Amino acid sequence: MLAEKQKQLGSSTILKLKQDISTRWNSTFFMLERLIKLKEPITIVMINLKEAPNNLESDEWSIIEDVIPLLKPFNNLTVELSAEQYPTISKVIPLIRGLQCSLGLKCPKTRQGNYIKERLLENTSKRFDGIENQTITPHFSRATLLDPRCKKVAFGLTQNANDAEINLVSEISTLMRNVSNTEQAAVEINTSEDDDSVWYFLQSRVSTVQSQTTTTSSAIALMKQYLGMPYQGLNCNMATYWNEHKLVLAPLSNIALKYSIIPATSVLSERIFSKAGQIISARRNRLLPKNVDILIFLNKNM
Repeated sequence: MLAEKQKQLGSSTILKLKQDISTRWNSTFFMLERLIKLKEPITIVMINLKEAPNNLESDEWSIIEDVIPLLKPFNNLTVELSAEQYPTISKVIPLIRGLQCSLGLKCPKTRQGNYIKERLLENTSKRFDGIENQTITPHFSRATLLDPRCKKVAFGLTQNANDAEINLVSEISTLMRNVSNTEQAAVEINTSEDDDSVWYFLQSRVSTVQSQTTTTSSAIALMKQYLGMPYQGLNCNMATYWNEHKLVLAPLSNIALKYSIIPATSVLSERIFSKAGQIISARRNRLLPKNVDILIFLNKNM
């Protein structure tokens, strides 16, 4: 009857109602969205249908209309982070801040809609505000700072961006110092006779301090050079960008490439496990592990 009523109302596409699935939160969003799209034909069918359950009241329809715009940003974020294009952790902070901004701009018309909005904002902040913290999850903030699309502007708090910068400068400085120490070690092998000098202690201490000062200054200058470069568009590939700037921004590029390959979610690995379940079956249970890897790779990439 619902399909017939849609045809009578001139709908070019016949839609069916969607059902909520407890294991997939966004199925609730899809169910409510479809319910609103079919509001008119559903109402007419419910009136004419004998022994039909009670239709939704006007205020209940209004609540649903308020809830859909509140849930839509969550669905968009889920789709973005579950994409096949290998989303990395540098996207997480800007997307979370974008989600909070989008929720803040919503203006529900009902009391229940406003209540849901406040709870969503409250729980989003409670769950994700610590993601910028260097002591809890440092990888997220460092990856975001090293993303040429984001840098410091994607952070909710400027102090968090500054803390990430300080830690990255320290990481760059350590990397530079390790390279310098390796080079100096070869030289010191040929100058071991100086160890007998009474001034050796002072000279070695001064050399160490000078080395630390030089590497820290170089690391700060390198970070400022990167932050002063133009922002990239949203379609920029972080790994490609740092490969192209590998020589200009070395060794910062080495650190950036380390963070750029960390996946944002476990969705892709779960999909691969799902593919493995389809390839290995009761009738195909004698495959060698090597052949299973090859089949999964081909299945995923062809």
